[in-house]
Amino acid sequence: MSGYFVFAGQNSRDYKIGIEQCPVYPVAQRVVEKTTIPGRSGDVVFDTGAFSNVTQSYEIYFNGKCPGMSQAAGWLAQWLLSGQGYQRLEDSYRPDSYRMAMFTGPLDIDNWMNLYGRCTLEFDCQPQRWLKSGERATQLQNGTVLHNTGMEALPLLQITGSGAGVLSVGDVTVNISNIGDTLTIDSATQDAYSGTVNKNSVVTLVNGRFPSLPQGDTAITWSGGITAVTCAPRWWTL
Repeated sequence: MSGYFVFAGQNSRDYKIGIEQCPVYPVAQRVVEKTTIPGRSGDVVFDTGAFSNVTQSYEIYFNGKCPGMSQAAGWLAQWLLSGQGYQRLEDSYRPDSYRMAMFTGPLDIDNWMNLYGRCTLEFDCQPQRWLKSGERATQLQNGTVLHNTGMEALPLLQITGSGAGVLSVGDVTVNISNIGDTLTIDSATQDAYSGTVNKNSVVTLVNGRFPSLPQGDTAITWSGGITAVTCAPRWWTL
């Protein structure tokens, strides 16, 4: 069978679905607001710093001979439409990355002699193409320099130690009043916690923002009661 995709943890091959041709990979558009001022040439542009969602399409076919076209189409609909919110979407053409996507339909299937089905699936995706390499949490050495070749990333940091400590990620400094054995700092959700317990009260952001990993090199250092730091960088591209 040809290429495949995995959505919400299920592989299209399990449904005897193949992708007819290499998909087009869309790139997100930067969200800007334009204002036209009478008497002034050119628009005034405000860059929001965000990117728009993209549509990822797959032209698929599947075998309906064995279960019957009606049942095969029902399985496909149940799989794609049963999830709520964004689900993980990846495919065999770019196995190093994935997107977060929703499928809301429509699901219009061409029926070929009640034997085979064909249709185009369109997934509504968040703009980020997440790199699987950025999911791996790595224990750092004090002074480790991380190199980012993609977009500015918001890491997940786990800190081990006792008492107070200071964590520096590039030009961002975080004062921790009580590590309490382990402390997780999630820059994406802008939260600090230990297990299910919120720990924002023990964290002071000296620069007023959570750590990030911009393009280029970022050094990570620590002092005080911190004994170890683990980082999942969450690398991503467009």
